[in-house]
Amino acid sequence: MSSSNRLRRGLGYVLIVVLIVAGAQVILSSELGSSPVYVVVSRSMVPTLKIGDLVIAQSVPFSDIKVGDVIIYEQPTGAGTCPNPYGLTIVHRVVEINSQGRLITQGDDRATNPSPDEPGQWPPLGADCVKGKVVLAVPYLGIVSMVIPPPLNYILVGLILLFVFLAEARPGKKRTPMEPVSSGAQSPAPSQP
Repeated sequence: MSSSNRLRRGLGYVLIVVLIVAGAQVILSSELGSSPVYVVVSRSMVPTLKIGDLVIAQSVPFSDIKVGDVIIYEQPTGAGTCPNPYGLTIVHRVVEINSQGRLITQGDDRATNPSPDEPGQWPPLGADCVKGKVVLAVPYLGIVSMVIPPPLNYILVGLILLFVFLAEARPGKKRTPMEPVSSGAQSPAPSQP
């Protein structure tokens, strides 16, 4: 493949990735009313999710959430309402739906989360607290966001994409078959039968 074809192909891949990410951000943020992308910052969901994993949420009707779903929610106030200006954003699994239709959640790591969050830490969750259902998790990609604040993290991701593009676009070096390395001494001539 010629270098100009490789360059166009690489540029096409970068453009497609940028358009998909930007489009998903716009569509999902309009559905959720907030960013659909979150970074896992605690061990509470190990082994399912680890610190630094990037998770993407999708807005779903509250009635569609089932036991076993991993959701992103805002910690409710003491009265059980949201928004809570002092609440955390939490990623946990739904372990029960109570008789009032409210959600009981718990982290998968039973060492750090030996009992459900609700009603021990706060009241069971209503629809106003749920931000979405986790639909995708990308291992360790969120570490960039944890270490480098926006907008520098976006610039770094862009530079990484550019580096990958340039590495793919550069012409490949032709390799020749390996030849024996000479140590300065002559090898004996093969014996004749």
